[in-house]
Amino acid sequence: MNRWGNDKELYSEIAGYAGDSADALFTLLHNWQSTLPSLRDSYTYKDIIEHSKTSRSYKKQWLSVAAGIAAIVIFGVVLFNRFVEQPAQKPAICKAVVGNVLVQRGQGYINLTNGMEVLQSDTIVCDKGSMAVIEIGPATLRIDQNSKVSIDSLQQTQVLSLAASMDKGVLYAAVQKLHKGDSILVKTKTAVAGVRGTSFMVKSDSQSTRLVVLDGKVLLSPRVADMPTGENTGVLVSEGKSCVIDTHTLRTIQKAVEQKKVPLDDAIQQSILVSSADEKSMQILRTLNQDVSEHIVIDEDKPVRINDLYPIVSIKPYKNDLLVTTNNGIYYCENNLIKWMQDYPIVSKPYIWDDYIIFQSKKLQALDAKSTIKWEIEIEGEVIGDNIIPIRNTLVIPTTKGLIYFINKDGRILHKVNCNAPIVSKPVSFGQMVCVATADGYLYAIDVILGVNIYRKHIGMIVGNGIFANYPEMYIVTPSSIQKIHLLKDEVIWKYSDSEIVTAVEHPQGIVFATSKGTLGNITGNGTLQWQINPGKDIHSLEYTSKGIVCIAENVFYQISDSGEVLWSYTLPARNSEILLLTPKTVYIRVEKSFLTLRL
Repeated sequence: MNRWGNDKELYSEIAGYAGDSADALFTLLHNWQSTLPSLRDSYTYKDIIEHSKTSRSYKKQWLSVAAGIAAIVIFGVVLFNRFVEQPAQKPAICKAVVGNVLVQRGQGYINLTNGMEVLQSDTIVCDKGSMAVIEIGPATLRIDQNSKVSIDSLQQTQVLSLAASMDKGVLYAAVQKLHKGDSILVKTKTAVAGVRGTSFMVKSDSQSTRLVVLDGKVLLSPRVADMPTGENTGVLVSEGKSCVIDTHTLRTIQKAVEQKKVPLDDAIQQSILVSSADEKSMQILRTLNQDVSEHIVIDEDKPVRINDLYPIVSIKPYKNDLLVTTNNGIYYCENNLIKWMQDYPIVSKPYIWDDYIIFQSKKLQALDAKSTIKWEIEIEGEVIGDNIIPIRNTLVIPTTKGLIYFINKDGRILHKVNCNAPIVSKPVSFGQMVCVATADGYLYAIDVILGVNIYRKHIGMIVGNGIFANYPEMYIVTPSSIQKIHLLKDEVIWKYSDSEIVTAVEHPQGIVFATSKGTLGNITGNGTLQWQINPGKDIHSLEYTSKGIVCIAENVFYQISDSGEVLWSYTLPARNSEILLLTPKTVYIRVEKSFLTLRL
Protein backbone atom coordinates (compact mmCIF):
# COMPACT_ATOMS: atom_id res chain seq x y z
CA MET A 1 0.00 0.00 0.00
CA ASN A 2 1.68 3.23 -1.13
CA ARG A 3 1.52 6.46 0.83
CA TRP A 4 1.42 9.86 -0.86
CA GLY A 5 4.91 11.33 -0.94
CA ASN A 6 3.88 14.68 0.59
CA ASP A 7 0.90 16.88 1.36
CA LYS A 8 1.24 18.78 -1.91
CA GLU A 9 1.03 15.58 -3.92
CA LEU A 10 -2.02 14.46 -1.90
CA TYR A 11 -3.85 17.76 -2.44
CA SER A 12 -3.01 17.81 -6.15
CA GLU A 13 -4.42 14.28 -6.55
CA ILE A 14 -7.69 15.27 -4.79
CA ALA A 15 -8.19 18.64 -6.48
CA GLY A 16 -8.34 17.08 -9.93
CA TYR A 17 -11.52 15.25 -8.96
CA ALA A 18 -13.14 16.94 -6.01
CA GLY A 19 -13.19 20.54 -7.24
CA ASP A 20 -14.74 22.84 -4.61
CA SER A 21 -14.79 20.00 -2.06
CA ALA A 22 -11.00 19.47 -2.24
CA ASP A 23 -10.14 21.35 1.00
CA ALA A 24 -12.52 19.39 3.21
CA LEU A 25 -11.60 16.04 1.67
CA PHE A 26 -7.85 16.79 1.92
CA THR A 27 -8.13 17.56 5.64
CA LEU A 28 -10.06 14.34 6.30
CA LEU A 29 -7.65 12.13 4.35
CA HIS A 30 -4.58 13.86 5.75
CA ASN A 31 -5.70 13.41 9.36
CA TRP A 32 -6.51 9.75 8.74
CA GLN A 33 -3.16 9.08 7.07
CA SER A 34 -1.20 10.70 9.90
CA THR A 35 -2.70 8.28 12.46
CA LEU A 36 -1.59 5.17 10.54
CA PRO A 37 1.62 3.33 11.44
CA SER A 38 4.56 3.52 9.06
CA LEU A 39 3.88 0.74 6.58
CA ARG A 40 6.11 -1.08 4.13
CA ASP A 41 5.02 -1.19 0.49
CA SER A 42 4.88 -4.99 0.79
CA TYR A 43 2.35 -5.00 3.65
CA THR A 44 -0.85 -6.88 2.96
CA TYR A 45 -4.29 -6.30 4.42
CA LYS A 46 -3.69 -9.05 7.02
CA ASP A 47 -0.36 -7.43 7.98
CA ILE A 48 -2.13 -4.17 8.76
CA ILE A 49 -4.70 -5.95 10.93
CA GLU A 50 -2.06 -7.92 12.82
CA HIS A 51 0.07 -4.82 13.38
CA SER A 52 -2.92 -2.98 14.71
CA LYS A 53 -3.76 -5.76 17.21
CA THR A 54 -0.27 -5.76 18.72
CA SER A 55 -0.21 -1.99 18.99
CA ARG A 56 -1.08 -0.36 22.31
CA SER A 57 -3.29 2.03 20.36
CA TYR A 58 -5.39 -0.81 18.93
CA LYS A 59 -8.73 0.92 19.32
CA LYS A 60 -7.33 4.19 18.11
CA GLN A 61 -6.01 2.52 14.96
CA TRP A 62 -9.36 0.93 14.13
CA LEU A 63 -11.06 4.29 14.57
CA SER A 64 -8.57 5.59 12.06
CA VAL A 65 -9.46 2.80 9.63
CA ALA A 66 -13.15 3.66 10.01
CA ALA A 67 -12.38 7.31 9.35
CA GLY A 68 -10.53 6.27 6.23
CA ILE A 69 -13.48 4.27 4.99
CA ALA A 70 -15.70 7.30 5.56
CA ALA A 71 -13.27 9.45 3.59
CA ILE A 72 -13.32 7.00 0.71
CA VAL A 73 -17.13 6.99 0.69
CA ILE A 74 -17.21 10.79 0.64
CA PHE A 75 -14.61 10.78 -2.11
CA GLY A 76 -16.83 8.42 -4.15
CA VAL A 77 -19.91 10.56 -3.60
CA VAL A 78 -18.04 13.65 -4.80
CA LEU A 79 -16.90 11.84 -7.93
CA PHE A 80 -20.41 10.44 -8.59
CA ASN A 81 -22.05 13.85 -8.31
CA ARG A 82 -19.35 15.37 -10.48
CA PHE A 83 -19.44 12.89 -13.35
CA VAL A 84 -22.97 11.41 -13.29
CA GLU A 85 -25.44 13.84 -14.86
CA GLN A 86 -28.75 14.10 -13.03
CA PRO A 87 -32.03 13.94 -15.01
CA ALA A 88 -33.13 17.38 -16.16
CA GLN A 89 -36.25 18.97 -14.70
CA LYS A 90 -38.97 19.11 -17.36
CA PRO A 91 -40.86 22.40 -17.44
CA ALA A 92 -44.58 23.03 -17.16
CA ILE A 93 -45.69 24.99 -20.23
CA CYS A 94 -48.65 27.26 -20.92
CA LYS A 95 -50.31 25.90 -24.08
CA ALA A 96 -53.16 28.39 -24.50
CA VAL A 97 -54.39 31.66 -23.01
CA VAL A 98 -57.74 33.38 -23.29
CA GLY A 99 -58.27 36.92 -22.01
CA ASN A 100 -56.37 38.42 -19.06
CA VAL A 101 -54.43 35.80 -17.07
CA LEU A 102 -51.83 36.81 -14.47
CA VAL A 103 -49.07 34.84 -12.75
CA GLN A 104 -48.12 35.80 -9.21
CA ARG A 105 -44.41 35.07 -9.00
CA GLY A 106 -42.80 36.10 -5.72
CA GLN A 107 -44.11 39.53 -4.76
CA GLY A 108 -45.00 40.62 -8.30
CA TYR A 109 -47.41 39.82 -11.11
CA ILE A 110 -46.69 39.10 -14.79
CA ASN A 111 -48.96 38.32 -17.73
CA LEU A 112 -49.22 34.66 -18.65
CA THR A 113 -48.41 34.17 -22.33
CA ASN A 114 -48.60 31.27 -24.74
CA GLY A 115 -45.49 29.06 -24.50
CA MET A 116 -44.41 30.53 -21.16
CA GLU A 117 -42.89 28.23 -18.51
CA VAL A 118 -44.85 27.88 -15.25
CA LEU A 119 -42.70 27.45 -12.14
CA GLN A 120 -43.08 25.92 -8.72
CA SER A 121 -44.72 28.42 -6.32
CA ASP A 122 -46.42 30.31 -9.19
CA THR A 123 -50.07 31.25 -8.68
CA ILE A 124 -52.23 31.54 -11.80
CA VAL A 125 -55.10 34.03 -11.61
CA CYS A 126 -57.80 33.95 -14.31
CA ASP A 127 -60.12 36.95 -14.40
CA LYS A 128 -63.69 36.99 -15.72
CA GLY A 129 -63.82 35.77 -19.30
CA SER A 130 -60.30 34.33 -19.19
CA MET A 131 -58.83 30.83 -19.25
CA ALA A 132 -55.43 29.12 -19.29
CA VAL A 133 -54.24 25.66 -20.34
CA ILE A 134 -51.10 24.32 -18.65
CA GLU A 135 -49.32 21.14 -19.74
CA ILE A 136 -47.35 19.34 -17.02
CA GLY A 137 -45.99 16.01 -18.23
CA PRO A 138 -48.95 13.64 -18.68
CA ALA A 139 -51.38 16.19 -17.21
CA THR A 140 -53.20 18.96 -19.08
CA LEU A 141 -54.86 21.44 -16.73
CA ARG A 142 -57.48 23.94 -17.87
CA ILE A 143 -58.01 26.75 -15.36
CA ASP A 144 -61.36 28.44 -15.95
CA GLN A 145 -62.45 32.04 -15.42
CA ASN A 146 -62.66 33.51 -11.90
CA SER A 147 -60.17 30.91 -10.66
CA LYS A 148 -56.98 31.02 -8.62
CA VAL A 149 -54.64 28.00 -8.71
CA SER A 150 -51.21 27.71 -7.04
CA ILE A 151 -48.46 25.29 -8.05
CA ASP A 152 -47.32 24.34 -4.53
CA SER A 153 -44.70 21.80 -5.57
CA LEU A 154 -43.50 20.53 -8.93
CA GLN A 155 -40.84 17.92 -9.62
CA GLN A 156 -40.71 16.40 -13.08
CA THR A 157 -37.57 14.35 -13.69
CA GLN A 158 -37.80 10.55 -13.76
CA VAL A 159 -41.11 10.71 -11.90
CA LEU A 160 -43.76 13.42 -11.68
CA SER A 161 -44.70 14.98 -8.35
CA LEU A 162 -47.27 17.77 -8.58
CA ALA A 163 -49.29 19.43 -5.84
CA ALA A 164 -51.66 22.25 -6.78
CA SER A 165 -54.06 24.14 -4.57
CA MET A 166 -57.16 26.08 -5.58
CA ASP A 167 -58.76 28.68 -3.32
CA LYS A 168 -61.66 29.25 -5.69
CA GLY A 169 -62.80 28.52 -9.23
CA VAL A 170 -63.00 25.60 -11.64
CA LEU A 171 -60.19 23.31 -12.76
CA TYR A 172 -60.54 20.77 -15.58
CA ALA A 173 -57.85 18.12 -15.98
CA ALA A 174 -57.00 15.42 -18.49
CA VAL A 175 -54.34 13.10 -17.07
CA GLN A 176 -52.84 10.22 -19.00
CA LYS A 177 -51.98 7.02 -17.18
CA LEU A 178 -49.44 7.74 -14.46
CA HIS A 179 -46.31 5.66 -13.98
CA LYS A 180 -45.13 4.09 -10.76
CA GLY A 181 -43.98 6.80 -8.39
CA ASP A 182 -45.94 9.61 -10.10
CA SER A 183 -48.15 11.72 -7.86
CA ILE A 184 -50.69 14.46 -8.64
CA LEU A 185 -52.68 16.14 -5.88
CA VAL A 186 -55.23 18.95 -6.18
CA LYS A 187 -56.02 20.62 -2.86
CA THR A 188 -58.98 22.86 -2.03
CA LYS A 189 -60.24 24.37 1.23
CA THR A 190 -62.26 21.25 2.05
CA ALA A 191 -60.73 18.32 0.14
CA VAL A 192 -57.71 16.75 -1.54
CA ALA A 193 -58.06 14.94 -4.88
CA GLY A 194 -55.49 12.22 -5.48
CA VAL A 195 -55.35 11.83 -9.24
CA ARG A 196 -54.82 8.67 -11.22
CA GLY A 197 -55.04 8.53 -15.02
CA THR A 198 -58.33 10.32 -15.62
CA SER A 199 -60.29 13.32 -16.85
CA PHE A 200 -62.16 15.27 -14.19
CA MET A 201 -63.45 18.62 -12.99
CA VAL A 202 -62.98 20.24 -9.58
CA LYS A 203 -65.13 23.21 -8.60
CA SER A 204 -64.26 24.89 -5.33
CA ASP A 205 -64.89 27.85 -3.05
CA SER A 206 -64.24 28.46 0.64
CA GLN A 207 -67.24 26.34 1.68
CA SER A 208 -67.29 23.31 -0.62
CA THR A 209 -65.60 21.16 -3.24
CA ARG A 210 -67.39 19.40 -6.09
CA LEU A 211 -65.72 16.66 -8.15
CA VAL A 212 -67.00 15.21 -11.43
CA VAL A 213 -65.09 12.35 -13.10
CA LEU A 214 -65.35 11.75 -16.85
CA ASP A 215 -63.21 8.61 -16.93
CA GLY A 216 -60.74 6.80 -14.68
CA LYS A 217 -60.74 7.24 -10.89
CA VAL A 218 -59.99 10.00 -8.38
CA LEU A 219 -59.46 9.48 -4.64
CA LEU A 220 -61.18 12.38 -2.84
CA SER A 221 -60.19 12.91 0.79
CA PRO A 222 -61.73 15.39 3.25
CA ARG A 223 -59.39 17.88 4.91
CA VAL A 224 -59.96 17.05 8.57
CA ALA A 225 -57.59 17.13 11.54
CA ASP A 226 -55.34 14.10 12.17
CA MET A 227 -55.97 12.78 8.68
CA PRO A 228 -53.81 9.69 8.09
CA THR A 229 -51.81 9.50 4.89
CA GLY A 230 -52.94 6.02 3.93
CA GLU A 231 -53.59 5.53 0.25
CA ASN A 232 -57.20 4.40 0.69
CA THR A 233 -58.27 7.15 3.09
CA GLY A 234 -61.13 8.89 1.34
CA VAL A 235 -63.78 7.97 -1.20
CA LEU A 236 -62.97 6.61 -4.65
CA VAL A 237 -64.93 8.47 -7.34
CA SER A 238 -65.06 6.60 -10.64
CA GLU A 239 -66.22 7.26 -14.20
CA GLY A 240 -69.51 9.12 -14.53
CA LYS A 241 -69.71 9.84 -10.80
CA SER A 242 -69.81 13.03 -8.75
CA CYS A 243 -69.05 13.93 -5.14
CA VAL A 244 -69.35 17.00 -2.90
CA ILE A 245 -67.42 17.74 0.30
CA ASP A 246 -68.45 20.90 2.15
CA THR A 247 -67.76 22.38 5.57
CA HIS A 248 -70.82 20.62 7.01
CA THR A 249 -69.40 17.27 5.85
CA LEU A 250 -66.09 18.05 7.56
CA ARG A 251 -67.81 18.92 10.86
CA THR A 252 -69.84 15.71 10.72
CA ILE A 253 -66.72 13.58 10.19
CA GLN A 254 -64.73 15.41 12.85
CA LYS A 255 -67.54 15.11 15.41
CA ALA A 256 -68.00 11.38 14.79
CA VAL A 257 -64.27 10.75 15.32
CA GLU A 258 -63.91 12.97 18.40
CA GLN A 259 -66.85 11.27 20.10
CA LYS A 260 -65.28 7.95 19.12
CA LYS A 261 -68.48 6.72 17.60
CA VAL A 262 -66.74 5.26 14.54
CA PRO A 263 -63.20 5.06 13.15
CA LEU A 264 -62.17 7.89 10.82
CA ASP A 265 -62.34 5.82 7.65
CA ASP A 266 -65.84 4.60 8.48
CA ALA A 267 -66.94 8.17 9.27
CA ILE A 268 -65.65 9.28 5.84
CA GLN A 269 -67.45 6.53 3.95
CA GLN A 270 -70.71 7.19 5.81
CA SER A 271 -70.62 11.00 5.48
CA ILE A 272 -69.54 11.47 1.84
CA LEU A 273 -72.06 10.51 -0.82
CA VAL A 274 -70.90 9.48 -4.30
CA SER A 275 -73.67 9.81 -6.89
CA SER A 276 -74.13 9.82 -10.65
CA ALA A 277 -72.90 13.02 -12.31
CA ASP A 278 -75.45 15.19 -14.07
CA GLU A 279 -75.39 14.99 -17.87
CA LYS A 280 -74.69 18.70 -18.29
CA SER A 281 -71.41 18.47 -16.36
CA MET A 282 -70.41 15.32 -18.24
CA GLN A 283 -71.11 17.00 -21.57
CA ILE A 284 -68.97 19.98 -20.59
CA LEU A 285 -66.16 17.63 -19.64
CA ARG A 286 -66.42 15.72 -22.92
CA THR A 287 -66.35 18.97 -24.86
CA LEU A 288 -63.41 20.36 -22.95
CA ASN A 289 -61.56 17.07 -23.30
CA GLN A 290 -61.82 17.55 -27.06
CA ASP A 291 -61.16 21.29 -26.80
CA VAL A 292 -57.58 20.84 -25.64
CA SER A 293 -56.99 18.85 -28.79
CA GLU A 294 -54.19 16.35 -29.08
CA HIS A 295 -52.15 16.02 -32.24
CA ILE A 296 -53.80 13.20 -34.21
CA VAL A 297 -51.40 11.26 -36.42
CA ILE A 298 -53.16 9.81 -39.44
CA ASP A 299 -52.93 6.12 -40.23
CA GLU A 300 -52.84 5.70 -44.00
CA ASP A 301 -53.35 1.93 -43.94
CA LYS A 302 -56.88 1.81 -42.53
CA PRO A 303 -59.12 4.64 -43.80
CA VAL A 304 -62.08 3.93 -41.54
CA ARG A 305 -62.28 7.19 -39.61
CA ILE A 306 -61.84 10.81 -40.64
CA ASN A 307 -58.55 10.85 -38.72
CA ASP A 308 -57.25 8.08 -40.99
CA LEU A 309 -57.39 10.21 -44.14
CA TYR A 310 -54.23 11.70 -45.59
CA PRO A 311 -53.46 14.20 -46.93
CA ILE A 312 -56.64 16.15 -46.11
CA VAL A 313 -57.15 19.01 -48.57
CA SER A 314 -60.48 20.35 -47.37
CA ILE A 315 -63.27 19.79 -44.83
CA LYS A 316 -66.80 21.06 -45.48
CA PRO A 317 -69.89 20.84 -43.26
CA TYR A 318 -72.74 18.96 -44.94
CA LYS A 319 -75.96 19.13 -42.92
CA ASN A 320 -74.85 17.59 -39.60
CA ASP A 321 -71.97 15.66 -41.16
CA LEU A 322 -68.60 16.41 -42.77
CA LEU A 323 -67.35 16.16 -46.32
CA VAL A 324 -63.61 15.57 -46.61
CA THR A 325 -61.41 15.63 -49.72
CA THR A 326 -57.90 14.33 -50.22
CA ASN A 327 -55.74 14.41 -53.34
CA ASN A 328 -57.34 11.21 -54.57
CA GLY A 329 -60.87 11.00 -53.21
CA ILE A 330 -63.94 12.51 -51.64
CA TYR A 331 -65.28 11.09 -48.34
CA TYR A 332 -68.63 11.47 -46.60
CA CYS A 333 -68.14 11.26 -42.82
CA GLU A 334 -70.91 10.78 -40.27
CA ASN A 335 -70.02 10.92 -36.56
CA ASN A 336 -66.33 10.82 -37.51
CA LEU A 337 -66.85 7.55 -39.46
CA ILE A 338 -66.53 7.26 -43.23
CA LYS A 339 -69.92 6.29 -44.70
CA TRP A 340 -68.89 6.34 -48.35
CA MET A 341 -66.14 7.53 -50.65
CA GLN A 342 -65.58 8.16 -54.33
CA ASP A 343 -62.11 7.50 -55.69
CA TYR A 344 -61.44 10.62 -57.81
CA PRO A 345 -58.39 12.81 -58.41
CA ILE A 346 -59.83 15.94 -56.79
CA VAL A 347 -58.99 19.30 -58.39
CA SER A 348 -61.23 21.76 -56.54
CA LYS A 349 -62.59 22.07 -53.02
CA PRO A 350 -66.24 20.95 -52.94
CA TYR A 351 -69.13 23.39 -52.78
CA ILE A 352 -72.41 22.43 -51.07
CA TRP A 353 -75.40 23.66 -53.09
CA ASP A 354 -78.59 22.67 -51.29
CA ASP A 355 -78.36 18.85 -51.29
CA TYR A 356 -75.76 18.68 -54.06
CA ILE A 357 -72.00 18.33 -53.64
CA ILE A 358 -70.30 20.22 -56.50
CA PHE A 359 -66.62 19.60 -57.23
CA GLN A 360 -64.19 19.19 -60.12
CA SER A 361 -62.33 16.01 -60.90
CA LYS A 362 -61.79 15.16 -64.56
CA LYS A 363 -65.19 16.76 -65.05
CA LEU A 364 -67.35 19.10 -63.03
CA GLN A 365 -69.69 16.82 -61.07
CA ALA A 366 -72.68 16.94 -58.76
CA LEU A 367 -73.25 14.18 -56.17
CA ASP A 368 -76.11 13.70 -53.75
CA ALA A 369 -75.81 12.57 -50.11
CA LYS A 370 -75.75 8.91 -51.20
CA SER A 371 -72.82 9.46 -53.61
CA THR A 372 -75.06 9.18 -56.70
CA ILE A 373 -73.81 11.25 -59.64
CA LYS A 374 -76.60 13.69 -60.58
CA TRP A 375 -74.77 15.30 -63.48
CA GLU A 376 -71.30 15.91 -64.89
CA ILE A 377 -70.08 18.35 -67.56
CA GLU A 378 -66.83 19.24 -69.30
CA ILE A 379 -65.30 22.66 -68.55
CA GLU A 380 -62.08 24.33 -69.70
CA GLY A 381 -59.41 24.99 -67.09
CA GLU A 382 -59.35 24.21 -63.40
CA VAL A 383 -61.59 25.62 -60.68
CA ILE A 384 -59.40 27.51 -58.22
CA GLY A 385 -59.72 26.41 -54.60
CA ASP A 386 -63.23 27.02 -53.29
CA ASN A 387 -64.09 29.89 -55.65
CA ILE A 388 -67.55 28.57 -56.60
CA ILE A 389 -70.46 30.78 -55.51
CA PRO A 390 -74.24 30.81 -56.15
CA ILE A 391 -76.07 33.92 -57.46
CA ARG A 392 -79.80 33.98 -58.31
CA ASN A 393 -80.19 30.15 -58.53
CA THR A 394 -77.13 30.05 -60.77
CA LEU A 395 -73.73 28.61 -59.95
CA VAL A 396 -70.81 30.90 -60.91
CA ILE A 397 -67.62 28.93 -61.58
CA PRO A 398 -64.35 30.70 -62.56
CA THR A 399 -61.41 28.75 -64.04
CA THR A 400 -57.69 29.18 -64.64
CA LYS A 401 -58.41 29.60 -68.39
CA GLY A 402 -60.03 32.97 -67.73
CA LEU A 403 -63.53 31.58 -68.26
CA ILE A 404 -66.58 32.04 -66.04
CA TYR A 405 -69.29 29.40 -66.30
CA PHE A 406 -72.88 30.08 -65.26
CA ILE A 407 -74.61 26.74 -64.59
CA ASN A 408 -78.11 25.92 -63.34
CA LYS A 409 -78.96 23.18 -60.87
CA ASP A 410 -79.63 20.65 -63.64
CA GLY A 411 -76.04 20.95 -64.82
CA ARG A 412 -76.84 22.99 -67.93
CA ILE A 413 -74.38 25.70 -68.96
CA LEU A 414 -76.34 28.97 -69.25
CA HIS A 415 -73.44 31.26 -70.18
CA LYS A 416 -69.68 31.17 -70.65
CA VAL A 417 -67.80 34.49 -70.45
CA ASN A 418 -64.16 34.90 -71.44
CA CYS A 419 -62.11 37.37 -69.36
CA ASN A 420 -58.96 36.77 -71.45
CA ALA A 421 -56.68 36.02 -68.44
CA PRO A 422 -56.67 33.62 -65.49
CA ILE A 423 -59.09 34.65 -62.75
CA VAL A 424 -57.29 35.29 -59.45
CA SER A 425 -60.16 36.29 -57.13
CA LYS A 426 -63.25 34.67 -55.74
CA PRO A 427 -66.34 36.02 -57.54
CA VAL A 428 -68.34 38.53 -55.50
CA SER A 429 -72.03 39.25 -55.92
CA PHE A 430 -72.76 42.85 -56.87
CA GLY A 431 -76.49 43.40 -57.36
CA GLN A 432 -77.39 41.65 -60.61
CA MET A 433 -73.70 41.40 -61.46
CA VAL A 434 -70.76 39.25 -60.47
CA CYS A 435 -67.29 40.80 -60.21
CA VAL A 436 -63.90 39.10 -60.63
CA ALA A 437 -60.25 40.17 -60.92
CA THR A 438 -57.82 38.70 -63.44
CA ALA A 439 -54.10 38.03 -63.48
CA ASP A 440 -53.46 40.93 -65.89
CA GLY A 441 -54.84 43.44 -63.36
CA TYR A 442 -58.39 44.01 -64.64
CA LEU A 443 -61.68 44.13 -62.76
CA TYR A 444 -64.71 42.71 -64.60
CA ALA A 445 -68.41 43.10 -63.81
CA ILE A 446 -70.66 40.59 -65.62
CA ASP A 447 -74.45 40.54 -65.80
CA VAL A 448 -75.61 37.20 -64.38
CA ILE A 449 -78.88 37.03 -66.31
CA LEU A 450 -77.53 38.15 -69.69
CA GLY A 451 -74.07 36.57 -69.33
CA VAL A 452 -72.27 39.61 -70.79
CA ASN A 453 -69.42 41.79 -69.56
CA ILE A 454 -70.70 45.31 -68.76
CA TYR A 455 -67.67 46.80 -66.97
CA ARG A 456 -63.89 46.50 -67.31
CA LYS A 457 -61.31 48.60 -65.43
CA HIS A 458 -57.59 48.23 -64.80
CA ILE A 459 -56.96 48.14 -61.03
CA GLY A 460 -53.54 46.46 -60.90
CA MET A 461 -52.60 43.22 -59.21
CA ILE A 462 -54.66 42.39 -56.11
CA VAL A 463 -53.81 40.21 -53.13
CA GLY A 464 -55.57 36.82 -53.00
CA ASN A 465 -59.36 37.31 -52.99
CA GLY A 466 -58.73 41.05 -52.69
CA ILE A 467 -62.11 42.41 -53.86
CA PHE A 468 -65.09 42.87 -51.54
CA ALA A 469 -68.48 44.24 -52.62
CA ASN A 470 -70.93 46.38 -50.68
CA TYR A 471 -73.25 47.52 -53.47
CA PRO A 472 -72.87 50.06 -55.02
CA GLU A 473 -69.39 50.35 -53.48
CA MET A 474 -66.42 47.99 -53.54
CA TYR A 475 -63.15 47.51 -51.67
CA ILE A 476 -60.04 46.69 -53.71
CA VAL A 477 -56.91 45.43 -51.88
CA THR A 478 -53.54 45.49 -53.64
CA PRO A 479 -50.05 44.83 -52.19
CA SER A 480 -49.60 48.57 -51.64
CA SER A 481 -53.07 49.97 -50.88
CA ILE A 482 -56.70 49.53 -49.90
CA GLN A 483 -59.21 51.64 -51.79
CA LYS A 484 -62.95 52.05 -51.75
CA ILE A 485 -64.59 52.80 -55.08
CA HIS A 486 -68.10 53.64 -56.27
CA LEU A 487 -68.40 51.16 -59.10
CA LEU A 488 -71.45 52.69 -60.77
CA LYS A 489 -69.92 56.17 -60.73
CA ASP A 490 -66.44 54.80 -61.50
CA GLU A 491 -64.77 56.97 -58.86
CA VAL A 492 -62.41 56.43 -55.92
CA ILE A 493 -64.01 57.34 -52.55
CA TRP A 494 -60.81 57.00 -50.51
CA LYS A 495 -57.43 55.25 -50.63
CA TYR A 496 -55.27 53.99 -47.75
CA SER A 497 -51.64 53.25 -48.55
CA ASP A 498 -49.49 50.65 -46.84
CA SER A 499 -46.67 48.39 -47.95
CA GLU A 500 -46.37 44.63 -48.30
CA ILE A 501 -50.07 43.77 -47.84
CA VAL A 502 -50.41 40.01 -48.30
CA THR A 503 -54.02 39.12 -47.41
CA ALA A 504 -57.29 40.71 -46.33
CA VAL A 505 -60.79 39.80 -45.18
CA GLU A 506 -64.06 41.72 -45.06
CA HIS A 507 -65.17 42.89 -41.62
CA PRO A 508 -68.41 44.55 -40.37
CA GLN A 509 -66.30 47.64 -39.69
CA GLY A 510 -64.45 47.66 -43.01
CA ILE A 511 -61.42 45.56 -43.97
CA VAL A 512 -58.92 43.63 -41.85
CA PHE A 513 -55.56 43.24 -43.60
CA ALA A 514 -52.18 41.64 -42.88
CA THR A 515 -48.71 42.57 -44.08
CA SER A 516 -45.51 40.59 -44.56
CA LYS A 517 -44.05 42.77 -41.77
CA GLY A 518 -46.21 40.86 -39.29
CA THR A 519 -48.84 43.53 -38.67
CA LEU A 520 -52.61 43.10 -38.66
CA GLY A 521 -54.83 46.16 -39.06
CA ASN A 522 -58.44 47.27 -39.44
CA ILE A 523 -59.51 49.95 -41.95
CA THR A 524 -63.02 51.30 -41.29
CA GLY A 525 -65.60 52.09 -43.95
CA ASN A 526 -64.48 55.75 -44.02
CA GLY A 527 -60.80 54.89 -44.61
CA THR A 528 -59.54 55.35 -41.02
CA LEU A 529 -57.02 52.94 -39.47
CA GLN A 530 -59.00 51.77 -36.42
CA TRP A 531 -56.32 49.57 -34.85
CA GLN A 532 -53.11 47.73 -35.65
CA ILE A 533 -51.34 44.90 -33.80
CA ASN A 534 -48.29 42.75 -34.46
CA PRO A 535 -49.02 39.02 -33.97
CA GLY A 536 -45.98 37.89 -36.00
CA LYS A 537 -44.74 37.23 -39.51
CA ASP A 538 -46.22 34.90 -42.12
CA ILE A 539 -49.85 35.77 -41.32
CA HIS A 540 -52.22 33.52 -43.28
CA SER A 541 -55.56 31.72 -43.00
CA LEU A 542 -57.07 35.11 -42.12
CA GLU A 543 -60.84 34.81 -41.68
CA TYR A 544 -63.70 36.56 -39.92
CA THR A 545 -66.29 34.78 -37.78
CA SER A 546 -69.16 35.84 -35.54
CA LYS A 547 -66.71 35.45 -32.64
CA GLY A 548 -64.05 37.71 -34.11
CA ILE A 549 -61.01 37.40 -36.34
CA VAL A 550 -58.88 34.25 -36.61
CA CYS A 551 -55.53 33.77 -38.27
CA ILE A 552 -52.24 31.87 -38.06
CA ALA A 553 -48.93 33.73 -37.70
CA GLU A 554 -45.89 31.49 -38.10
CA ASN A 555 -47.01 28.50 -35.99
CA VAL A 556 -49.41 30.28 -33.60
CA PHE A 557 -53.20 30.35 -33.95
CA TYR A 558 -54.89 33.58 -32.81
CA GLN A 559 -58.46 34.58 -32.04
CA ILE A 560 -58.79 38.37 -32.02
CA SER A 561 -61.72 40.57 -31.03
CA ASP A 562 -63.35 43.13 -33.35
CA SER A 563 -61.47 45.83 -31.45
CA GLY A 564 -58.06 44.24 -32.09
CA GLU A 565 -57.57 42.57 -28.70
CA VAL A 566 -55.95 39.11 -28.73
CA LEU A 567 -58.51 36.91 -26.97
CA TRP A 568 -56.30 33.84 -26.90
CA SER A 569 -53.58 32.04 -28.80
CA TYR A 570 -52.46 28.45 -29.27
CA THR A 571 -49.02 27.22 -30.37
CA LEU A 572 -49.40 24.69 -33.18
CA PRO A 573 -47.05 21.68 -33.42
CA ALA A 574 -45.54 22.83 -36.73
CA ARG A 575 -45.31 25.66 -39.22
CA ASN A 576 -47.14 25.70 -42.55
CA SER A 577 -50.41 24.95 -40.79
CA GLU A 578 -53.68 25.90 -42.46
CA ILE A 579 -57.25 26.46 -41.33
CA LEU A 580 -59.40 23.90 -43.16
CA LEU A 581 -62.82 24.78 -41.75
CA LEU A 582 -64.50 27.24 -39.43
CA THR A 583 -67.81 26.48 -37.76
CA PRO A 584 -69.53 28.72 -35.18
CA LYS A 585 -67.81 26.84 -32.37
CA THR A 586 -64.84 24.95 -33.83
CA VAL A 587 -61.83 25.52 -36.06
CA TYR A 588 -60.22 22.60 -37.95
CA ILE A 589 -56.50 23.07 -38.62
CA ARG A 590 -54.24 20.96 -40.84
CA VAL A 591 -50.79 20.40 -39.31
CA GLU A 592 -48.40 18.46 -41.55
CA LYS A 593 -49.77 14.90 -41.82
CA SER A 594 -52.50 15.40 -39.27
CA PHE A 595 -55.15 17.84 -38.13
CA LEU A 596 -56.45 19.15 -34.85
CA THR A 597 -59.56 20.99 -33.68
CA LEU A 598 -59.80 23.97 -31.35
CA ARG A 599 -62.88 25.33 -29.64
CA LEU A 600 -63.68 28.99 -30.35
